[in-house]
Amino acid sequence: MCFGQAKMDRTEKDPQFRNKMFVLIGVLLIGYIGIKSWHVMIAIDAYQGQVLDHSTQGAAK
Repeated sequence: MCFGQAKMDRTEKDPQFRNKMFVLIGVLLIGYIGIKSWHVMIAIDAYQGQVLDHSTQGAAK
């Protein structure tokens, strides 16, 4: 009883299916990287625009 064998047969018999899956994985990866970079840019903008009420001289040396 091998469950992975059926999927392997499909990818070997249908290379177009395999190529579509590679494209799908690539698109999802690029989308994830895009969203994460957007989140980092928002965080950096919020950090740069932050105003401190008191002096931080001597902190985190």
